[in-house]
Formats: sequence, C-alpha cells, structure tokens
Amino acid sequence: MKYSKTMFVLVACGLLIACSDEGATPSQSNSASISEGELIPMSMQEKAKYYLISVGADGDYLKTLHSRVSTMSHGYSVTRIDCNGRRYQDLGYGEDAQSNIKMYDKMQWTDLVSGSSKYDLMRFACRK
Repeated sequence: MKYSKTMFVLVACGLLIACSDEGATPSQSNSASISEGELIPMSMQEKAKYYLISVGADGDYLKTLHSRVSTMSHGYSVTRIDCNGRRYQDLGYGEDAQSNIKMYDKMQWTDLVSGSSKYDLMRFACRK
C-alpha cells in the first residue's frame, strides 16, 4: 500500500510538471515572465510590464514598437510619437506575436495624459 501511494505521488508530480507553463503560449502562461527590449519605467503601479522593443525616426516623429506583458495577455503596439507636441498616434496592434500586428488605416493624434502608459512610453522613447 505504501508503495502504491508513493507511485501515485510521483506520477501526480510528473503530471503537474508536464502541464506547467513551460510549454504554454504567452496567453496561456504567466506572461509577466516574458521580456524583450528595454523595460519602460512606469509612473503608476500596474500589474503589467511594458517593454520598448525598437524606436526609430519617422519624419519629424518617433515610431516605436513596444509590448505590454501581463499574466492575461501579451500585446504588441506600433505608435508614432510627437515628442515636442506631446501627442501620439496608434498605428497598429496585435496579440501574442509581433507578426500578428494589424496596422490601422486611419490614425488620429491623441494628446498624452500625464501618468498614462503612453505618457511613460513617450518620456522613455523621446530620451533615446
């Protein structure tokens, strides 16, 4: 009886390890452990982390690729930033992989709100 209980515990532990987050996709696992790019310091406490993956010139503006990683999702955004005018345009978004980003047809400028995640992105990217 003792042998069968020990075997049961070992098999159960093996199943738990096999079913852990290791082989899961970002939306199924604890995505907060995934990081790429530079961590963007956030002014507000949030359960997600933001990473600047790339930043480059886009005419008079900056164009960024960044990600938002939480335990529930991993999203990628492309944003145009006007550092002098303190405004931005969302250019595209996708879940789980950069290849899933869908670019938008119509973009409008939006004023940045102090303390928002886009504001923190602007402060971080415009210093680069």
